[in-house]
Amino acid sequence: MKVRCKNCLPKEGIEIPEFSSAEKEHYRKVKEGSTIRAVKKLIDEKKLSHRDAKYIVTHINIEYGQCNRCSFKQLDEEYGKCPKCSALNFNWKRS
Repeated sequence: MKVRCKNCLPKEGIEIPEFSSAEKEHYRKVKEGSTIRAVKKLIDEKKLSHRDAKYIVTHINIEYGQCNRCSFKQLDEEYGKCPKCSALNFNWKRS
């Protein structure tokens, strides 16, 4: 799936690899501890470029259903744009 954020890489976007539920939970937890470690793990485990790994980690929600940029609290799509600020969010459910 290809995604784009109007605030970063607005024209080209990136292709998102398929993540299992366990992988989503894993990367989300790693990001909570260290954003840099999460980027490194994506590079090593998914063979992504640094740019794409950083893009993915930056867009993973800190809190489920809440926009990372403006804190809008009613996001309901897994890979969706915030209706308030149009920022892309990876709204991965917590296990």
